Amino acid sequence: MASDPLKTRLEISQLDLVRYEPGLRRYLRRRAPAGQVDDLVQEVFTRLLTLRDPAAVVDLERYIFVVASSVLSRQRRRAAPWESFGEVEPPELHDNLTPERSLIGKEGVEGVLAVLDGLSPRTRHVFLLHRFEEMTYQRIARELGISVSAVEKHMMAALKVLFSRARSDR
Repeated sequence: MASDPLKTRLEISQLDLVRYEPGLRRYLRRRAPAGQVDDLVQEVFTRLLTLRDPAAVVDLERYIFVVASSVLSRQRRRAAPWESFGEVEPPELHDNLTPERSLIGKEGVEGVLAVLDGLSPRTRHVFLLHRFEEMTYQRIARELGISVSAVEKHMMAALKVLFSRARSDR
């Protein structure tokens, strides 16, 4: 007999919200001034802990970022227009980007992409999910239907190849 998914869901207060904190902080750091991140994290967790119907949340990880987006929007609406200008750093007047530096950077990126193309499709996919999508090993394992240990092995294989290329370039 199949179990009822509504009965198997946990209450939000029973979950370990702290495990979501590092990803939430990364998300907020990219979108808000550093001095406000702690307050925003607290606001997100406060909203989660005061939900009327926690059992209605199907995907807690996704819901956390929906709440974070809402908190950011509300914060921006409340801020006076002139306050946001004080947080913007002035652009650097002297950019040391020369054609030579640009070419070196382009060659470096092309080299890394060539190394990634040489990996097995699964290893490349795991590496890209972790490094560029910032997914945890546990989430990658869940999404791809493999074990966390397999994710770790794919990451180690990708890093080994990338580090050996970096050593050979020196």
